Amino acid sequence: MATGSCASDDALRFAEKLLALLDSGRFTATYKFATLAALIDVCVESVGPDGRPPERVPARAVGRRVLELFWSQAVPYTAGPDGHRYLRHSTQAGDLVAKVAAFRQAHGLGAGVAIEQARQRFAGDLAALEDQVCVTVIRMPLPKLQRFATNAGSAEDRFLYDYGWPDEVAESRVRAPGFDDTLHLRLGAGEWLVRLAGVLRPIVQQRWATFVAERSRDVVDVAYLDEFLFGSARSSLARLRPPLLEAQDGACFYCGLPARASGTDVDHFIPWARHPDNGLHNLVVAHRACNNAKRDSLAGTGHLARWLARTEAGGTGHAMLAEIGRELRWPADPDRGIGTARAAYLWLPDGTLLWDSIGRYAPADPSDIRALLVT
Repeated sequence: MATGSCASDDALRFAEKLLALLDSGRFTATYKFATLAALIDVCVESVGPDGRPPERVPARAVGRRVLELFWSQAVPYTAGPDGHRYLRHSTQAGDLVAKVAAFRQAHGLGAGVAIEQARQRFAGDLAALEDQVCVTVIRMPLPKLQRFATNAGSAEDRFLYDYGWPDEVAESRVRAPGFDDTLHLRLGAGEWLVRLAGVLRPIVQQRWATFVAERSRDVVDVAYLDEFLFGSARSSLARLRPPLLEAQDGACFYCGLPARASGTDVDHFIPWARHPDNGLHNLVVAHRACNNAKRDSLAGTGHLARWLARTEAGGTGHAMLAEIGRELRWPADPDRGIGTARAAYLWLPDGTLLWDSIGRYAPADPSDIRALLVT
């Protein structure tokens, strides 16, 4: 890993180039914003046991994340006199969000239905939609994402990743057996996407929201747009609360005191604002007061140790989480969750305050964190 002033310079150059891409790139739809956010997410989730970011990621993993990002946005924003009104994500008809919206309408999947529930009820149909989204992402935004606007038109700078297929590759080729969809991350790109995720991703979301707002001025209430586009649909998590609370022996995950379902929330251990993940591995039940106090903070090392104990294979709660996942057909991917935790914790600056309990924070100890997360 890079260190010292050289690392700071490298990080600054990388961030400046990515911001220039957002400023100068040609955007006719939200595909590129979603693809960039998805690439950041996949890199974050793929941090290895040694604490290092990935050197390569499958393009289909990026496509699957794009579908997850678009899923919650493909519902009516308002209900006007002329019926349900959707936000406009493209200057053209038939964009991916419209296709996801059509899928939700055709299957009766309203705003409160999470994609995890859709997989439970319509596995085959959703797999086909996922395939369509992945193929589109491979053919279109991934080859175009690294293009900067110039006086002569556009210029490509593959500073994020390299790939082995031509622009707008034929759909039949993408679906052919043996197609290599690997994205080879350029030197340092994986590290900076992970280390700067907490800064870069909100900027991508802000530009994304601005793009949508400018094309939906007759529909948008700007004050609620960010929550609509990127917020967590917590209502869909309500049915997970009873079994998760039982798995915690009826106690709040953070303070350890007895808890009743009516006074608790399902909390994202790695905060949703830092990384959107509704998998069982990232969900705990907490007293409402504890949850409200923690907010978007990272939990302290004591909480992290207990979370790892129930998440890792062989951990005290791993089998129980797996059983809940099977019964409710809700995804639980411990490797994804632990990769995200490594990305969130391992590069914290010395002295970063971690949430311990209501009104109490403690500075992060990098050696303690590495001992927990690096093998």
